[in-house]
Amino acid sequence: MFTKQLARSMARTSGGILQHAQHPTGRGVSAERKARASWLAEMDGESRQRLQQLVEEGVHAGVFGVLAVLDHVRFLEDGAEKGSFTLTYTAPSGEQTQINPDRGEMLHDLYNGFRQSAKE
Repeated sequence: MFTKQLARSMARTSGGILQHAQHPTGRGVSAERKARASWLAEMDGESRQRLQQLVEEGVHAGVFGVLAVLDHVRFLEDGAEKGSFTLTYTAPSGEQTQINPDRGEMLHDLYNGFRQSAKE
């Protein structure tokens, strides 16, 4: 469930990045953000589509990498001794469930599967 919701959320996030960049909001929009908005507005449809694909790939790579660390298949340390992370969900009742157990399906594989099925 965690990875399925994460895949959905990341699809929405990557879809909104260019939209937000093209129409920046907030007080005191920086000159850099205004310049990016103008650059995006001048892009043709094909270029914008390719840029969107790059954004999606970047979001995927970041999420996939974090999940691989949580799955203990990618590490932050370079040395021989490695630490690990444990991700736990705590229900309103107080019951806790480890999201990244030492055995079972890997989060990064589940995420990949949900991401691929969403594209189909």
